[in-house]
Amino acid sequence: MFVGDKTPRPVPHKRHVVSLDELINLRYWPPARGHSRERMAIREGHHLSHIRGRGMEFDDVREYQPGDDIRHLDWRLMARTGEAHTKLYREERERPVFVLVDLRSPMYFATQGHFKSVLACYAATMVMWTTLANGDRIGGQLLGTEQSTIFKPSNNRQQVMRMVSALAEASSQRPTSHSLTSLSSALAQAESYLPSGTLVYLFSDFHDVDEAAQQHLMRLAQRCELKLVLISDPLEQRLPEGKPYRFLGEDQEITVNPNAKQQARYVNQFEERVQRLDYVHHLRGVEFAHWQTHQHPLFASPTAKEGR
Repeated sequence: MFVGDKTPRPVPHKRHVVSLDELINLRYWPPARGHSRERMAIREGHHLSHIRGRGMEFDDVREYQPGDDIRHLDWRLMARTGEAHTKLYREERERPVFVLVDLRSPMYFATQGHFKSVLACYAATMVMWTTLANGDRIGGQLLGTEQSTIFKPSNNRQQVMRMVSALAEASSQRPTSHSLTSLSSALAQAESYLPSGTLVYLFSDFHDVDEAAQQHLMRLAQRCELKLVLISDPLEQRLPEGKPYRFLGEDQEITVNPNAKQQARYVNQFEERVQRLDYVHHLRGVEFAHWQTHQHPLFASPTAKEGR
């Protein structure tokens, strides 16, 4: 998605939170500022993807010609002029893009690099500005926020600003674990309102992806194009070995000193998470990427800088 472009990327000022100014300034990031000719080419339908369920948009009328479909006759115009006219249609060229941003409490975590929530906010904002510059419609939903507002796809800049503001506000107000919504519930809701042909980005740690969530993703893949981005911290793949580690949460303290059996079970749980997403990845129109908080294509992380 962002891999392959060697343009220097902006880096968040803080590793645990992003500001509104930072997200707004991402609109100047080069990929979101393509030449007008390139934007127009994309707007005219040059999307290299499997789009399903496009509609037709009224374009113009012309005098009836033998062979025209009578279902497309403009009866009102014919009643006024006494002459037969045919309605002309063109295929809708704009593709709705939708970003699902997981900002539930487990996303506010990192032992290396930037918080998972910071990566999700940056990536989602880049998608928003790029989509707007391309002339497509952009919408989204923030999972884990108090109201979890749904923004319907639109190419209105004011709505993009509202979504960006919501991201910045959510980044500074970590949700409590008591308001945690399951991923399967959020995906079930998305199924009900996402139109066919939508390009869907989902940025999450997928900590609670289960069989139900997997089924929702598979059904979405049947009529939408999915880009799934798993964001994880190295600690989520393997627990520390050799000595105990102490972790402080919002309302509890945990000491971790796993034995070999516990370590193996922990590793297997993460591998199962990846396998569920990888299974969905094999469906047509689905892309899957795995980012880590200290190794990802968005910007140079503090860890990477130190290693140079």
